[in-house]
Amino acid sequence: MIRPENRFAEGLTAVLEYLTMACIALMTVLVVAQVVLRYVFNDPLTWSEEMARIVFIYLTFIGIGAAYGRRRHMFVDALIIELPPRLRRIVEISVVGLASAFLIAVIVIAARSMLELTKMEVTTPALEYPMALVYLIIPLGLSALIAQMWLDLYKERRP
Repeated sequence: MIRPENRFAEGLTAVLEYLTMACIALMTVLVVAQVVLRYVFNDPLTWSEEMARIVFIYLTFIGIGAAYGRRRHMFVDALIIELPPRLRRIVEISVVGLASAFLIAVIVIAARSMLELTKMEVTTPALEYPMALVYLIIPLGLSALIAQMWLDLYKERRP
């Protein structure tokens, strides 16, 4: 029987993977459309490059959590595998705790930046899309990463 925490972790990873695939598909369509319209019809879109850049930013921060959920992030374990199991567990928890603290600090900074951008009504040049919405993916993506790290740690503890 699948444990609820494992089911939640798998569900979160699946959602992040589907969002990643959607971003890749959208970015592909935007770039191909821009190339075709520019070089075949000599009538380029004015907004597609900016939209592709925004989608790429979203792809990056969504993909972080998806990759971590499938254990696709680089991890140097040469030192950890030599430790006794109890000390290994303490080191793993400490690393996840420190990484979470750092990511929470980044989330706070991003949230402050979003508030300032909202107050100043800063938008993107071509789309006039609020920059605060571009930055919104930072706290969302990093929150998903924090959740994935702790869920992974919890999965490791329980067979």
